[in-house]
Amino acid sequence: MLYQKQAFIVENKQIAPAVYKLKADIPGLAGHLKAGQFLHLRIGESYDPLLRRPFSVYKIENQKGNGRKLICIIYKVIGRGTKILSQKTKGELLNVLGPLGNGFDFIGTGLKNRPVFLVAGGMGVAPLFFLASMMIKKTKPDFKKNVIIFIGSPNRQELVLTKEFDELGFKIQLSTDDGSRGFKGYVCELLENYLKKKKVFPLRPYVYACGPNNMLKALDALAGKYRLDGQISVDKMMGCGVGACLGCVVKVKDNCNGQEAKYKRICKDGPVFKINEIIWED
Repeated sequence: MLYQKQAFIVENKQIAPAVYKLKADIPGLAGHLKAGQFLHLRIGESYDPLLRRPFSVYKIENQKGNGRKLICIIYKVIGRGTKILSQKTKGELLNVLGPLGNGFDFIGTGLKNRPVFLVAGGMGVAPLFFLASMMIKKTKPDFKKNVIIFIGSPNRQELVLTKEFDELGFKIQLSTDDGSRGFKGYVCELLENYLKKKKVFPLRPYVYACGPNNMLKALDALAGKYRLDGQISVDKMMGCGVGACLGCVVKVKDNCNGQEAKYKRICKDGPVFKINEIIWED
């Protein structure tokens, strides 16, 4: 069900260079959110900036003192809209549309004894942390032994949520483009190094991933090479967010209908797609 609500900002603070954590009280919304779905935020009161901005939820937190559920997002300041959002303070209001899109399909018991990899690039950690939290609630404690979190970032300063993942009890491997922490290189290179060392898996590994398009494209190549199965979440600037404007389409394979390709809307049909479903174009 789609809701349009007022979000009351409880906290909006910087946690890394150009990276912020926002906590908001959005009455009645928390119970309807699924990992991988997104919220469409209207940044200002006027029509400047005109378009809403999409943000993935990374956590639902109980507010101390009253038990209300806060919805938490992390975001990076990369343009005018997110710059304005970073200047919002406690007590201000935001207009929120959501939850939008289709989230991750967590197949739970279908992953029993299978290696499970969560692969995040940059702010792609947000929906994957939400997913990891859900995994803990819906599986037995020994499920975690099969899960590895791979997180990549340009540098150590922009690595976020690593401590939170560690507190959940998952194994974590890190990469930075400049080598300032963990493996020097891209996160998919880190993943491939692990796959090469392991060589043989009793059961086909399953991957959940979110990050920049070049990372997802590289992951698709690995999926074909190492027989990986799974789901990816695609991040893209959107117009309406509900599938009407067709401003965020992506080309996908359509072998079922005997056609080479068709188009799907990231906001409505995604943002989560099957691995190797998207036809990546330069």
